[in-house]
Amino acid sequence: MENHPFHYDIDVAAAGVVHFEDFIDSSFYLIEGADKALLIDTGCGGGNVRRLASAFTDKPLELAVTHAHGDHDAHAAEFDKVYMHRADILQLEEMQARFRVPEEERLHASLFTPLEDGSVIDMGDYVVRTLALPGHTVGSVLFVDEGHKVVFTGDAVGSGVGVWMQLPGCSTVSQYKADLLRLLTALYPYREYLFLGGHFRQAGQPGTPQYNPVCFRMVEDMVRLCDQMLSGRFQDELYDSDKSFGDERAHIASFGTAQMVYLPSRVR
Repeated sequence: MENHPFHYDIDVAAAGVVHFEDFIDSSFYLIEGADKALLIDTGCGGGNVRRLASAFTDKPLELAVTHAHGDHDAHAAEFDKVYMHRADILQLEEMQARFRVPEEERLHASLFTPLEDGSVIDMGDYVVRTLALPGHTVGSVLFVDEGHKVVFTGDAVGSGVGVWMQLPGCSTVSQYKADLLRLLTALYPYREYLFLGGHFRQAGQPGTPQYNPVCFRMVEDMVRLCDQMLSGRFQDELYDSDKSFGDERAHIASFGTAQMVYLPSRVR
C-alpha cells in the first residue's frame, strides 16, 4: 500500500462489511442496518473519514470506537454520534496528555455516548453488541455484529502481532487474565463468527506460514499465555526498544496464536 496519509485501501472484508486501511495499517469498517450505518473506528489517515465512509452508504452514519487511541479515534469529531466505553471516556483527557496529543487535535469527553459491557447499538434489523475487555486500555471493547456475524476486536487481543500491554495505563497480566475469562463466556456464542482486528494487515498474507488472523482460538490462547506468564513457565525476548514508551524495556511472549508485548514489572 502506498505510504501516504491521504491514501486508503478499500475492499470488502465480508458480505456487507467494507474495510478501510490507512497509511499505517490502521483498519476501520463500515456496516449497514435497516435504520443506520455504523463505522467501527476511524484510523488516523488524512482527509475527512466521515465523508469517505458516507460515499458507501445512504443511511445516517454513526461511529463506534473500540478504544481511545489516536490510530482508532482520530476522526471522531467529524461525527454527530460517537459511541465509546465509559471507562475510556473518563480516562480520555489523561490518555491524550500522556501520549502528547496536540491541543488542537484533542477530543472532548462530551463528544461521546457512553457504552458499558453488554450495551447494544440498535441498527434497526439487528444489534451490535458491546463486549468489554479491559487491558490494552481500561475501556477496550469488542463489537459483535449479529447481522453480518462479525466480531470487531480493535486491539483488545492483538491483530496478528500481539496485544500491546506495555503502554502506560494497560492492565497487569493477572487482571487481564481475569477479564479474558469473563470475555470467553460472553464471546462463546459467537465463536464461529468472522473476527476482524484493528490492524488487519498485521495478520499477514493468507496461505503463508506467518498468517495469524484474529479468531476465537486467539482469545483462548491468550488465557493460556497469561497462565504461563503468571506461573513463570514461559520464554520471552526483548521487544523493539523504541516501542517501550518508558524506561523499562518491553518484552514479548507467545503461546499458540497469541502474543503479548508487556513489561516484566506489570505481570502481577
